[in-house]
Amino acid sequence: MSIKRGFIRGLWGINDKSHHIKERKYRVDNNIGAIIKNNYNETFVCYTYGKDSHEYMIKCGFNSILIDNEPFKWDLIENQYRHKLEILRYAMEEDKYDEIVLLDWDCFPLKRLPSNFWEELGKKGVMQANLMKYRRPKCYWRESKEAHHYLPNAGFLYIRDKSIPAKIIQAWEWVKNNKQSAEPAMAKVMDDMTDGWKGLEHYQTNFEPEFCKLARKSPYPNSSKKDICFQHNAGGGS
Repeated sequence: MSIKRGFIRGLWGINDKSHHIKERKYRVDNNIGAIIKNNYNETFVCYTYGKDSHEYMIKCGFNSILIDNEPFKWDLIENQYRHKLEILRYAMEEDKYDEIVLLDWDCFPLKRLPSNFWEELGKKGVMQANLMKYRRPKCYWRESKEAHHYLPNAGFLYIRDKSIPAKIIQAWEWVKNNKQSAEPAMAKVMDDMTDGWKGLEHYQTNFEPEFCKLARKSPYPNSSKKDICFQHNAGGGS
């Protein structure tokens, strides 16, 4: 039986400058323009909220799947990133992917993929994302205060276990005050996989993806040794 693998992106929200979190949609629109011009795009599916955004994706030449006619289902200030988690669930459960890489719009391909791309990802954990050191502590359940600052970045997220999206959604409900980001929930699921945070070296061995690097805030100085196919231009890491 063949394995269904693929890249996905997500689009939701409205153009609204009334709050700095709602303004995310303007940044996304700019990044979409850059993706359109990128010479190394892999074929991807865009899971879309909002009929207008769906039609825009099709006009841009992208494969778009409309999840809901409304541009958002959850509050865009407090619960915006619940949309991303639902997109993960939809892709793995409804569209029945076996393996996915979710890319944020500011995660840019830099070159063609090697022929062993998926096979190499398969050598590490069932969930992989670049580790990033954030300024503010977020993982308050960890014993070490230093470890509170280390979270997986959701700009490049690899999954090959269909149960993962539901687990992240459950963790997202559990982390309470951190719902303005998907990362704390992802961190909780990864910690649960290994019976707690095991440190930087363990994370690098098991969860750090081979093919993507962060533009900043990576705790790994040797990330240049990777076979870099994507770069995520992450923000300041609040």
